Order: sequence, then C-alpha cells, then structure tokens
Amino acid sequence: MIRNRRLTVRPLIAAVALGTTALVGVAGGAIAADDGRTSIAERFTAPGPAAVASTGVHASLSDMVEAVGPSVVQIQVNSASAQEQQFEPTQFGSDDSELADRLGQLFGFGMQDRGGQLEAPQQQGPQRGPQRGSLGSGFIVDASGIVITNNHVVNGADRVTVQMSDGREFSGRVLGRDPKIDVAVVKIDGQGKFTPIKWGDSDHIRVGDSVFAVGSPFGLGNTVTSGIVSARGREIGAGPYDDFLQVDAAINSGNSGGPLFDSAGRVVGVNTAIFSPTGGNVGIGFAIPAAMARKVALQIAQTGHVSRGRIGVSLQDLTPEIASAMGSNATQGALIAEVEEGGTAALSGLQRGDVVRRFGSRPVDNGRDLARAVAEARIGSIVPTQVLRDGRQVSLNLRIAGEATGQS
Repeated sequence: MIRNRRLTVRPLIAAVALGTTALVGVAGGAIAADDGRTSIAERFTAPGPAAVASTGVHASLSDMVEAVGPSVVQIQVNSASAQEQQFEPTQFGSDDSELADRLGQLFGFGMQDRGGQLEAPQQQGPQRGPQRGSLGSGFIVDASGIVITNNHVVNGADRVTVQMSDGREFSGRVLGRDPKIDVAVVKIDGQGKFTPIKWGDSDHIRVGDSVFAVGSPFGLGNTVTSGIVSARGREIGAGPYDDFLQVDAAINSGNSGGPLFDSAGRVVGVNTAIFSPTGGNVGIGFAIPAAMARKVALQIAQTGHVSRGRIGVSLQDLTPEIASAMGSNATQGALIAEVEEGGTAALSGLQRGDVVRRFGSRPVDNGRDLARAVAEARIGSIVPTQVLRDGRQVSLNLRIAGEATGQS
C-alpha cells in the first residue's frame, strides 16, 4: 500500500483541461414537485431541523444531535464488480511529483479517483455471493427523499440501500453523479415524508468556528464527532476544483458523503477526504463546501447532469517566478497556458500568455478564481474581461460556451 507522510503547501498548478472549468452554476428549469405546486429548487431550501442555540464551547451537543439525526442516513452499496469495503481508508497516490506532495486520502472505497491511483482495499471476511458491499453516509435535503452523498460512495453501484436513523431501510436510486467534485444524488424509493437538513453558510464560516460531523464511520450509524474549521480553500490534488474546508473533527472510513454541521445544526460541508500517514484519523479532514455541493446537487436533481461554463483554456497560477520571467511585477491573476483552437476563448481574442485580472465584476487572483467564475457564468453570455498582455491592459468580451457533465 502506498503511503506518503508529506502534505506540502507549495502552490499547486491550477491546470484546467481544455474545455473544462471549475464549479457550477445552476442551469435548467426546475422540475415539478410531487404535488405539482412547488419545485425542487424551492423545496431544496425548505427549513429542516430547528437551529440549536449554542451556550458556549462546552455546551452539550445532545440537542443538536437529536435535531439533525433523522436527516442523516447510511448508504449501503452493492456491486458485482466492486471489492468489499475494508474499514481501513484506501490510500491516494500518484506518480506525478506535483500531486505526490499533496497525497490526500479518499476513504471508503477502492476505485480510480480523479487525483491518482487508489489501491483496492483488502476484502474482509467470507463472501456471501457474487455481490460485494460498501458503506458510506449521506443526508436528506428534500422531504421527498432526495439524498446527497459522495460520488465515490455510489460509483459502480448495482443496488443502493438507504438506512434511516430509526433503522428503517429503503431502496435508493442514483439520480446522477458528478465525479469532478465528488457529489452524487440518490432518491429514496419509499413512501412518507422525510426530514431534510437546513443549509448553513459555508461561504462565511471562519477558521476556528465549531463544526460537527455526523455519519457512519466503520458502519456505526449516527456517530458524532466535533472540532473546528482548521483552514479554508484547501487544495489536496484531488482535482482542478479543489476548494475544501479543512477540519479537525474525527472523520474515518464510512463518513464519506456525510454532513458537516455548524454549531447551529446547519450543514456547511460534505465530508469527503482525509489525510493520514498512518491509515487512521489524525485530525486532518476535508469537506466540500455546502454552497458548492448544493448547486451541483440541485442541477442533478433537476436534470440528471451538471452544466458548466467553458471557454477552452488551460490555466496556471501566476507565481513570482513566472511573473519575473514575463518581465512583470504582478503576481495576481490567471495565466493562460494554452488556448483551444476554435474555442470561445480563441474566438474572443484571448491568447496564450495573457494574464486574466478581472472577469466581469469579479477580481481574479489565481487560476481557481477564473475557473469558478467561468463555470458559474451563464452559458451563451458575453462577459467583459480584463487581461494583462505584454505589460498592457487589454479589454475583451469573452463568450461563454457550455458543457454537460455527470453520470447516472
């Protein structure tokens, strides 16, 4: 098993494959709700469990746990092709030296992942038939039974079972997956009204804020761990869209796809990855920000796929060394490393070596900023863009193309 004990902070090249950008803007019309009167988009924000007021850092979590417990589920996956889950997290590695310095660790499943090779975990115990099972976590976001989890939890699933906190089990149907940020949406096939979570504000959560993870580590349902937000905006080499919240709450195998709550019982993240030189929890976990996961999940629930803006470029951060080589003192902006021939960027006048400093009303500090901004832009729109070219400010009108990603 490959293990790596280093997690550097060297800037990661924010490369975006030709025609690929980061994150997502909501697109497509909302489908009708079951009663025909409200849309999923409207119900996606329906209040869930009441917020629980905190009385200090030593306040009991029991009220919060009781309030949010019915919204957290265990995801049981069976697949004829997947290996059975072993509870030791799988190791995340790559032959690429840039990524090797950022070896994270996706936990719960042996599979090919976005950032490198994952070793298949050893099988545990005798097999009872041709199918093998895995466990993960998820949380309900709509009273009709829509569940968010990780893509790597349900990838390759032949059968999905959703177990509620009260022990009830329902069959689940995968509505769609987005491997690019590791989010998937499952629909519970069952009667009744389910209890949705309440969304928190991941955009404004601060380093040092208290957070709580709820999930099924090692199959132990409704397990709660607590900690703080350790850092924001982490890149761990999992893909070009990295923007993780780093937390020190204990996250282990089986927590994948489970919710990360703020101190008021609102979801601020989706627990997705850990860094571990030992194979166990060492207090470095990573969660997809709720704002990102929510946008992607809403699109999947509406359309079965995710639509992203694209312009057809490869991006690189403008480091001091690169800026010096270009004869510039500027160190902020997204360097255009390559332009796709015939793409909208080329047709709009963007050139290799340009440094994008502003996209519409948004300043661009690095490649990730531009990737997100392009992805969130309305497909077909024209966005005023400011670039630095050979030391001169150049204004362009950049047309946004689109692409649909995601798999059911």
